[in-house]
Amino acid sequence: MNGGAPSEAPHRFAALDSLRGVAALVVAAEHLNAQGPLFGQRFFVNGLLFVDFFFALSGFVIAAAYADRLVTGFPRARFLWLRVGRVWPVHAVMLAAYLAVELVGSSLTGREAFGPVRSLPDLGVQLLLLQSLWTPSLYTWLLQSWSISVELVLYVVAAFGWRAAGKGWWRLSLLFAVIAAAAMLFPEFVGLHHKLLRGFSGFGFGVVAYVLWQRFGVRLAAVGQGLMTLLEIALVLAVVLAVAMAGDDAVFGLYGMGFALVVLIFAAGRGHVSWLLLTRPLVFLGTVSYSLYMVHTLAESAVLSIAARLAVRLGHAGWFVPIPGNNRPAASPELGVVADLISAGALVFAVLAAWILYRLVEHPARQWSRRIAPRIGKPA
Repeated sequence: MNGGAPSEAPHRFAALDSLRGVAALVVAAEHLNAQGPLFGQRFFVNGLLFVDFFFALSGFVIAAAYADRLVTGFPRARFLWLRVGRVWPVHAVMLAAYLAVELVGSSLTGREAFGPVRSLPDLGVQLLLLQSLWTPSLYTWLLQSWSISVELVLYVVAAFGWRAAGKGWWRLSLLFAVIAAAAMLFPEFVGLHHKLLRGFSGFGFGVVAYVLWQRFGVRLAAVGQGLMTLLEIALVLAVVLAVAMAGDDAVFGLYGMGFALVVLIFAAGRGHVSWLLLTRPLVFLGTVSYSLYMVHTLAESAVLSIAARLAVRLGHAGWFVPIPGNNRPAASPELGVVADLISAGALVFAVLAAWILYRLVEHPARQWSRRIAPRIGKPA
């Protein structure tokens, strides 16, 4: 097995793939700064909390795919190559797209290119995905890629951790998760950035969730479908309420732990909610979820900017309002349901753009990296 390019996981947790797609869609809705009666609800306003779901899911999936192999000598360099090949190409293409927008936008408007928000030094840091370690570059250029930068740090730590500590690495993962969760309660005493702590917390709890799955997954999969359906519904409702009720002082460590529990239960795929997640539209959403996460801000900005300009030409400039701290408009709450329809249209376009990005960049790059992988590293 060490001699070939591995699959991403020895077992495909299909319901979890679809959940990742749903989470990516919620994050995309949050970035709309929507004002309508639906997308303006607190659940969508707090949608960025679902990034902690990504971290927990990543810990679970990486443990499932690579923990045993890394312990038994799978080359760390090959593992890291496969992970970089999974995330970096789409990131690089999106950075190139933002660079093009910066150059074209500055030439059309006459403003100076490469201002403080999109400087060339920050572009270099983001290109290397180092912004989680060099925090001045964290909120520039491709904003959502901060979590991808955190993921790369987690991959490196996991690769060396499993090799050094063996199968007992999950205990250290749990310890790191608890410490990171506690540290986020006192950020003024912590040298590491808050985003990095969120990653260690969610990822660590995700690793522990996989260990629990290894020990109790067979029993969990044997639970009656009715009972599992009730448990899945209860978890979904709990997540919706917890996200909707979150304030500025949200305890991110608890969300990481809660999402790890969600991952553990839905890994079984036994209930009717899991069955719903296996329907074709949600499977598709899961397939393009990473591309959606990376492309949605640019795609949504394009739709909202065009709609705002059209409204001005029609003499209805008040239909769109500026969002403080954001360089794009949002549909006015006075539009009511129409504001939601505009937001829904922007989301549909983002999903379409994600499908194109997946077909042209993400999938081909992933296949290429897998073909190259056997040449990298030697078994220890």
